[in-house]
Amino acid sequence: MQYAKAIVQVFATIISAAIVALTGDNTIDAVEWINIAITGVGALNVFAGPNVPGASITKFVLSFFSAVLVLLVNLIADGITVSEWLQLLIAGLSAAGVYAMPNRVSGTVAAPPRAA
Repeated sequence: MQYAKAIVQVFATIISAAIVALTGDNTIDAVEWINIAITGVGALNVFAGPNVPGASITKFVLSFFSAVLVLLVNLIADGITVSEWLQLLIAGLSAAGVYAMPNRVSGTVAAPPRAA
């Protein structure tokens, strides 16, 4: 599947939103919305990131940076709640999932046989 890495990151965004909506105080506060936005932008980055042979971990690095930004927002804002720990866990697991998915280079077509 050509977009498997992006799909992993999109699922992480959906799960991140569901976690904060269903845990803690059952509301999504500003910091949690920022975390959801970061994982959403991470999904866009993973989707748009190139699959090139010389840079096989580009999409992983983009996903990893999204997880780091989620951590930084939580540390800077107001400490980390249980819901935010769960969001951070999902962001980290999505980076691991993006890394684990094999790269598929699109548009590669075998050369036609040459006439003798």
